[in-house]
Amino acid sequence: MDRTSARYIGIRGLMLSLLSASVVVTLATCLVVAYGVLRDSLIHSALESHKAYAYKVASGIDQFIHSVHERLQYSSQLIGQDFSNHALAISEAKRLQVQDSELQIVVVADAAGNILGGYPQLDFAKTVKLGEAARQAASAGRPLVSKAFTSPEGHFSVFISNPVRDEQGNVLGLIGGVVNLREGGVMSILLGGHQLADAFAFVVDENLQILYHPDAARLGAVLSASASANAALRGDDGELETSDYRGIPMLAGYAEIKGAHWAVVTQQPRDNALHPLRNLMRDMLWKLLPVGLFGLLLLLAVSTWVARPLRQLANSARHMPDADASGELRRLNAWYAEAAAIRSALLAGLQSLDQKISTLHHAAESDPLTGLVNRRGMNAALAILDQQAQPYSALALDIDHFKRVNDTWGHDVGDVALQHIAGIIQACSRTGDLACRAGGEEFCLLLPDTSLQVATEIAERIRTTIAASPLDPVGAMTISIGVACRTYAEQPSGAILKCADERLYKAKDTGRNRVVSGD
Repeated sequence: MDRTSARYIGIRGLMLSLLSASVVVTLATCLVVAYGVLRDSLIHSALESHKAYAYKVASGIDQFIHSVHERLQYSSQLIGQDFSNHALAISEAKRLQVQDSELQIVVVADAAGNILGGYPQLDFAKTVKLGEAARQAASAGRPLVSKAFTSPEGHFSVFISNPVRDEQGNVLGLIGGVVNLREGGVMSILLGGHQLADAFAFVVDENLQILYHPDAARLGAVLSASASANAALRGDDGELETSDYRGIPMLAGYAEIKGAHWAVVTQQPRDNALHPLRNLMRDMLWKLLPVGLFGLLLLLAVSTWVARPLRQLANSARHMPDADASGELRRLNAWYAEAAAIRSALLAGLQSLDQKISTLHHAAESDPLTGLVNRRGMNAALAILDQQAQPYSALALDIDHFKRVNDTWGHDVGDVALQHIAGIIQACSRTGDLACRAGGEEFCLLLPDTSLQVATEIAERIRTTIAASPLDPVGAMTISIGVACRTYAEQPSGAILKCADERLYKAKDTGRNRVVSGD
């Protein structure tokens, strides 16, 4: 090799350097894109969860306020028949307070809001804050939830009231109850037992005063600003990315408590929601490294193979006369076309790699024959129910004498029968129920927030529908069903499914084509 050629990089080194850089850049791009897609997916999933959770909490509090108003309405009608009967009013106040433990104090007031009496007996003349709440309720002349105040017992509370009217509809006074918002009160009972992982919920009134917060020290504080709470107070239900009062990025869901014009906000630090992303990216990197190393070795071999004839041509060109230099340059132009083809092949290979990486993040959770959720998806749903301690019922279903179908008409007809039964189970299910194929001719139906009685009725509907829906050429088919229900929050899903299976076996042993929901 002469000194001139020694100053330049060889064709094999040039190809290897360029293609290696292309591999690195492409793999890095794949990682960046994958990171962005996974991050957006996790954030979207967390926001949807917070939106649903905030709506659920708001609905629960709304139902509680509505039920209190209904009980107060009943009492107000009784008192309104003889409002001058002080003993009747006090007796009804006592009945309400004794029967409804969430009402700390029940009072009766006149049309001006002056407290006439109540239960437990207190010196109502000295309960300034309660008196103010009663006068505000009296001036409103309608069912009302007051602003928060300190009750006579020293608790952070609200006053829920209902007007007392005579037969002509004239307001005679009101009856109302004090509801404790502090730890141990109804708000902490409704919210405290249903917190999302790494998240918390708080409730504010229309003035952004905190009515409930996991940190009891913040009760009664007024937020300077809250985009999520303001959106809920405008009547919206939704989710957004925001920051808390400390400037920490949060993922929040919000909903309005319409019965009191309050706002429920559930939020979670954004970093907590994205914590699984680190493990996902590390696993992806370890899976990509072998592929990248393999690609580099392949490029080394290809560059050697492509460069060998070009290097030989270059060596020959050094000894050619000057007259032949233009022809050799044209052949070198053809070399660029070969380099472009190799680069195109590499890019095609990396595009295929991108598709394979993408498919790694889509776990198959559907049964290909019936379209129902498979066992993997069922286990994932049960894990969520266990984690959230959500009540549910489970149906274990098994087609009677299914082996006879396969033996008589063959597996093709058996597959059609499975699809037929799966379609009926899906059709008889409600929105929110999860129909699964557990394996073979066995199915499972998960019914969230469903009692044993309702689950049994659904099971009986499935059984009768299948029995009344013959399939050509099989004819009438039947199914046996075992029903089980979670009876306490700590009961694991394995125990629920085992109980449903045992009752299914009992249905089989006692004649098939029946539903067994009890021992």
